[in-house]
Amino acid sequence: MNRGMAELAKAFAALGSAERVEILTYLLAQNGPPCGRIAKALGMSTSAFSYHLRILEEAGLVERSRAGRLHCLSVTPALQALLSPRIRDELTKEGRKWMSNSSAK
Repeated sequence: MNRGMAELAKAFAALGSAERVEILTYLLAQNGPPCGRIAKALGMSTSAFSYHLRILEEAGLVERSRAGRLHCLSVTPALQALLSPRIRDELTKEGRKWMSNSSAK
């Protein structure tokens, strides 16, 4: 298997988890939030969030940056290219829905 196919398989495998799709949905709705905010909004423990984040990073779908002491996440161009515009729009809309629900609590 060539390298491009292996990377594509890794990306699709990373998308094979509802928890990781939720993380990506959140990031598509609000690019650049701190890791802790995402984990809290999704109701994930720190260890579970770290596990899923590592898989997404290894697949090249998200990247981490620092803002002072905070670790912030954003989607990569590889994820943008992998998802059709329709799927990105649907995930973004879904992310905005539960973002507004979690801020109302």
